Amino acid sequence: MRSLLSAVLVSAIGTGASVALGVDPSARTADMPDSWLVLYNLNNPDSIAWAEWYREQRSIPLENFLGLDASNQEHLPNLNAASGQILNPVEDFFEAHPDIEERIMGIVLGFGLPSHFGNPPVIPDVGGFSVANALQDMADTTIWEANLDCPHMLPPYGMLPPGGRLTKATMRAQHYMVAQIDGPTLEEAKQLTLRAKAIENSCHFFGDDEVVAFDYLDPVMPGDEWIWLQRAVDHEDLQDVPWESFDADTEQSPNDAFRFGTHDVDGWDDGRLYGEPAGSRALAFNLNSWGATTIRSCTEENGRYVPNALAAGYAAAIGATGEPQCCVCPFPDTLMAALREGWTLGEAFYLANPHDDWMYTIVGDPLLTIPRWFSEEPPLRGDVNCDSMINLRDLAGFAACIKGPGRTVHPVCNPFDFDEDEDCDLLDFRAFQQNYTGGPLTPATGDYDGNGIVDLSDFNTFQNCATVPGPTTVADVCDDVFDFDFDLDIDLEDFFRMQHVLVPREPQPAPEQSLQSQQPLHP
Repeated sequence: MRSLLSAVLVSAIGTGASVALGVDPSARTADMPDSWLVLYNLNNPDSIAWAEWYREQRSIPLENFLGLDASNQEHLPNLNAASGQILNPVEDFFEAHPDIEERIMGIVLGFGLPSHFGNPPVIPDVGGFSVANALQDMADTTIWEANLDCPHMLPPYGMLPPGGRLTKATMRAQHYMVAQIDGPTLEEAKQLTLRAKAIENSCHFFGDDEVVAFDYLDPVMPGDEWIWLQRAVDHEDLQDVPWESFDADTEQSPNDAFRFGTHDVDGWDDGRLYGEPAGSRALAFNLNSWGATTIRSCTEENGRYVPNALAAGYAAAIGATGEPQCCVCPFPDTLMAALREGWTLGEAFYLANPHDDWMYTIVGDPLLTIPRWFSEEPPLRGDVNCDSMINLRDLAGFAACIKGPGRTVHPVCNPFDFDEDEDCDLLDFRAFQQNYTGGPLTPATGDYDGNGIVDLSDFNTFQNCATVPGPTTVADVCDDVFDFDFDLDIDLEDFFRMQHVLVPREPQPAPEQSLQSQQPLHP
């Protein structure tokens, strides 16, 4: 589909190259796909395949991908190895391309790259320092520095930064939000992004019975409790959260949207994380040692927490790659407050994490957001784009979905299945008519970057959004910006309409392939 669309564009307006989005640093936030640098492993074919797939999933510019000549092992022997294979190449890339660095707020440590290095100062030979946490602070490699963007680290102390959401302008120089996407297999790594996209869909909502399972009691902890989780549970500003206590050592947590506990360091392959019925399972965090010393096996090292949480279906999990010492760790109150604001998982973890160059890592897609918090109402049945109206936009979607009795429809059509019989037929249309509210349409504009001009930059994103004709699951932003005919796909019909608003610009010189570690994305 994209090659066909490219050919149509070339014949219509000529060729052009991707251009950087002209967003002022004071307005640039972490939810913008081109705010992220993505690292992948040139020595791992599956890592290269993942990078290509992730680029399409998240519409991240090719120039934001950096291939590394790195080991395929999870552990590197020392800082020199980590610097030579990962840290220095990233630093060199930023120095060579300041036009890219000036918009980068976060880094994705991609599938197949090492997770940790060296020997921790306490209990050596088990895991190591977190590569992701080292990338968080590219200013130096001093061990165990305070992350001064964490609102708990500087007065006035609080759950969220006193100045509001971080932008590229307000974030500390040479500091980056970092998350790792990895797993035992390529397909399992892809699942982290697919789960994130399912949660961040504007129609997702937490069910009435979903909870935030918590257990802050354990005799291993000072005073027998994880004090920062206890304070989050009791915080007056988090009382809209449906906290529910359980025993993380012995009990499952059914219907959980989030799971927090302490302390077992292993044995997590025993089924505790598989509570049924499953909730949304957005995030799991167990305060313990060595929860992320491996991400690629559920059974090695006696069953660590993070790989088992991800295998159980959580979209993301937090763990330590080595002995982190007690007890200042990522703050649960900041995590929850930032996600409630609709901020990305990557920035929520960054704000919550009190240390640079230490042990804690989040494994999951950093672009995950939660559009509807616990206290918000679920979308209306028939409201396919979840804009709280059932109008002509939804009618066009219904027309694309109706197939008749007994014919199973694409999942994107489920909002139209009023009688929940897995089809979309005239009985559903009668219910649709009865629920029709009307209301103004918000037309597609084609202006993905919101700069008031529909140009080649927007078209590059259009190509990543393009689908085959017929109802398909596409990112909300694709649907809102490029679905000109409101039929739940992005196809040639939408492109023909986009041509009428497309403003060609002078072609820019194509970026040299050597910018990507002397390698193209396909080496």
